[in-house]
Amino acid sequence: MGVIAAEMEGPSTGVGRYLQGLFSGLQGWDHGAEWHLFFQREAPAAAPRTPGFSLHGSEHGGSAVVWEQIVLPGELARHDLDVVFCPAYSVPPRLRTPSVVTMHDLSFEVVPREFGFRERWRRRLLARRAVRRATRVLVDTAHMAGVVKERYRVPADRLAVVPLGIDRDTFSALRRESDREMLEGLGVRPPFVLWLGTVLERRAPREVLEAFSRLRRRHPDLGLVIAGANRMRSPERLARWIRELGLEPHVRLLGWVEEAAVGALYRGAEAGVYVSRHEGYGIPPLECLACGTPVVVSSGLALDTVWPDYPFRSEELTPGSLEKVMAAALESDSWGAAVSAAAARVIDSLDWASSSRRLVAELKKAVAV
Repeated sequence: MGVIAAEMEGPSTGVGRYLQGLFSGLQGWDHGAEWHLFFQREAPAAAPRTPGFSLHGSEHGGSAVVWEQIVLPGELARHDLDVVFCPAYSVPPRLRTPSVVTMHDLSFEVVPREFGFRERWRRRLLARRAVRRATRVLVDTAHMAGVVKERYRVPADRLAVVPLGIDRDTFSALRRESDREMLEGLGVRPPFVLWLGTVLERRAPREVLEAFSRLRRRHPDLGLVIAGANRMRSPERLARWIRELGLEPHVRLLGWVEEAAVGALYRGAEAGVYVSRHEGYGIPPLECLACGTPVVVSSGLALDTVWPDYPFRSEELTPGSLEKVMAAALESDSWGAAVSAAAARVIDSLDWASSSRRLVAELKKAVAV
């Protein structure tokens, strides 16, 4: 099995964490496969170094697209691979073997204004070509399966759902001695609401800020912590909105946060917020719940499937609706034993070993075609 694993290099990304989870799951059972992981530069510390995994670094310092589309095909051809797993939207050209690609979301198609013209069309062209070339196409949720099937006309027999898992060693409700020190090091003081994830237009930052501003009328000591890189097309708008709403003393912008601090932020928050106009899986809400903290979500996430009647879902991305649900998450007695127990059952059903088994089954189907 060949795996394009370059997303594991550098700061942790969604796809990098996806690969890390799958590899951890693979190491928990006897799958009988040999894995060859390909990196643009060199294998990072997080790459698996156990029997059955071979790591290959290209030491290519150029662009990721040039590496994947021009350099990598030659590297893959030098190994006797039965299938190549492409975990992030694109497939290298000139592959001699079957390939499996994952489409986590189609934001560049559904919310195109979030991207500049060149970036939007680069992503579109690579993704459209990938679904045509790939032997099988994977998605994270049944909802995304419907989106990909409709947008790209992928036949149902080439499409499969492989859900994500939760790293329960990192994300648990058990408070740790280092949590308080970690928050202090970040300059974060309770009580606070946590936004965790990249700041994008589709995640309604203006609406969340307005909802938080209204919420502070009842909870004047409450802060908002935004832990994620600001990748809005006009990043300066975020700070401007915060100023306009008079929230500068109450909003802490952390930017990208190291993995080690994420669990402490979840556990330290009064509530989380993760809403979006388009998303693939949406793993931060599930990690937040695993840490024992309620989280406000929108429709279209994995929670729709694994917990259809989740109590803190905002059906509208308006400040009024978000404020109402945020207040419920903070004030309602419903976040008690019953909801906590339901959250535990949901989290227990999402493990990387099960996800890795489904991945291996799909790779074997591709080989058998």
